Amino acid sequence: MRTRDIASVAEISGYIRLSKTTIKKILDHLVALHLVVSAGKGLSTEEGGKKPELFRFNRSFGYVISIHVTPDTVLAATTDMTGEIAEYSKAEVGPERSLPSIIERVARAARDFIAAKALTGERLVGIVISLPGLADSSQGMSIYSPHYHEWGREVPFGDMLRAALGGDVETPIFIDCVNRYQAIAEQTRGVAAGATNFIIIDALNEGLGSGIVLHGTLLRGNQSLSGEIGHIVVNPVDGVPCICGHRGCFEAMVSAKRILGLVEGARARGERSVLFDGTDQRPIGLDAICAGALQGDGLSLSLIDDVARWFLVGLGNIIMVNDPELIVIQGQYVKAGDCFLSRLREGIKRIGLPDVEKKVRIEYSTLGEERGVIGGAAFVLADFFAARLTF
Repeated sequence: MRTRDIASVAEISGYIRLSKTTIKKILDHLVALHLVVSAGKGLSTEEGGKKPELFRFNRSFGYVISIHVTPDTVLAATTDMTGEIAEYSKAEVGPERSLPSIIERVARAARDFIAAKALTGERLVGIVISLPGLADSSQGMSIYSPHYHEWGREVPFGDMLRAALGGDVETPIFIDCVNRYQAIAEQTRGVAAGATNFIIIDALNEGLGSGIVLHGTLLRGNQSLSGEIGHIVVNPVDGVPCICGHRGCFEAMVSAKRILGLVEGARARGERSVLFDGTDQRPIGLDAICAGALQGDGLSLSLIDDVARWFLVGLGNIIMVNDPELIVIQGQYVKAGDCFLSRLREGIKRIGLPDVEKKVRIEYSTLGEERGVIGGAAFVLADFFAARLTF
């Protein structure tokens, strides 16, 4: 019912191979629960039989509050019971980044949504918070966030949020690393639909995380470290410093910060490049570098080759460990277009075991900044229907 517009008893009976009588009893119960509503009558058969009663899933039965705390912003949304975003807001974090401040901002966003829904009759089925850094979903805890050092370690984010919301909110609160929820977003609404072994790689200006799905299961690991590919050391000899404290980490070698440093170094040495033409003082991004590469600009070509080289070192390690069928690239590298993607696809053929064909697709995500809240909501809905819906 959740994946169709309308359906009749006969259609459902034929699909799941239960008798029409049994299906009608189940539908009557779902109608009583307000999870399914009547959708009127269908067309009669060619023989002129009785018009069948039609039913529709009630997407307004309830709603999910999904909030993504990024290194710079707080993205907040509500979704209906199909995961479609109903309300969406975005606010800059600003200079006040303390734990109490962020907890209160998240709680305020949730309270505002709850107040707005109070008159609709929709029930809150879950609140989900997507966090940067390491998170323990089983305890609702932020283990460590390199972007919010002031939070400290092993922060009971879920318990603190529930306390801030007060005793009236009894719905489950889910906490996890955003990259895991973004993997679910790709599986439910993105390019990973139908895939059971895939990895998403999300690249921020300074940060690189991953969500890993293996045989249809989202991986977390013994210490919730699964997916922290940004801190695989790919250049231990002369790599640049990483925000984690080490040098030569995957994310540091492909970060926008390092790329801009290479650009400014070339400018300071007096190199000629289309990147320096004009009066536009905005930071030079991957899209501009790829545009320069397409024009044959020497500096742009060398920068793209440099980043692709380190990206392939990281991807090679991931492929040899997890053997995915699909790698989905999210974040800033999507802006690089085919210029960058073609280098990765070609380079994958030459990584470890060069005589073995690497049957892995590399695709850009089609989802935007909302992918974290989409994936979080999808996780809550899956939990509701699989574990909390009782008859």
